[in-house]
Amino acid sequence: MALGAGIIAKGLAATNVVKGVAGMYGATGSMDAFFDKHFEKMKTSENITIARSGRVLEGAKSGFGLGYVTPVVVVAVGQYLLGNTVAALGTVGTAAVFANPMAMSCASIGAIYYGWSALTDQERQETLEAVSSGLGVGVELVKAIVNFVIEKSEEVMDSKNTQELKHYVSDVAALFGKTLYDVTGQVVDMVSSAVEAVAEKSSAAIKKTKRAISDSGQAIIDTAGKAKDGLQEVVTKSRRKEASDD
Repeated sequence: MALGAGIIAKGLAATNVVKGVAGMYGATGSMDAFFDKHFEKMKTSENITIARSGRVLEGAKSGFGLGYVTPVVVVAVGQYLLGNTVAALGTVGTAAVFANPMAMSCASIGAIYYGWSALTDQERQETLEAVSSGLGVGVELVKAIVNFVIEKSEEVMDSKNTQELKHYVSDVAALFGKTLYDVTGQVVDMVSSAVEAVAEKSSAAIKKTKRAISDSGQAIIDTAGKAKDGLQEVVTKSRRKEASDD
């Protein structure tokens, strides 16, 4: 990193947001080294969407020449759009929640790719200022990184990849009480979210019904068993009585 970038990174390292991101990813030691390994794992993934998301993040890191500052900004903005606020990033020790770092990176990229255009101008400005303030970097830098992620994603991903990003967005947004539609603002995603909600409720109802039927069936079996035992006891007593009368 250049001297200026080193100074930025040094100041950034002390922020709660960076500590929150490190906690999310289970990163220890050098954040630069961590992200380099993280990108490499993503790029060599058999999942094409994950591999191309790795290229987006790596391109942002190398393109801006700010070391780990850039991927941290990407994650912070993406998480903010997913409902994981900057404040939460600094306070939630999320090892249990964020068990898959690559999925988390894809969700962050997907949230920016689909969610940024869904915001009003005021909402975009509020997001930029929140992340800028939380990280101690300039608003224009955050904005430039966001634009890079969108443009690079369009460059390296096809429609199948970008659609798959929605699955990551949906899964992570749900952790913070948001639906896919809440992030993307697309009507098709509102319908999709509604269908998924109905499917989940139906599945839960079916499981509950199956349990009830199973429990009822077992109760019938138990009752029949007791009746059989009772009948057997009556027959046995009757035979004993007949034998004693003889």
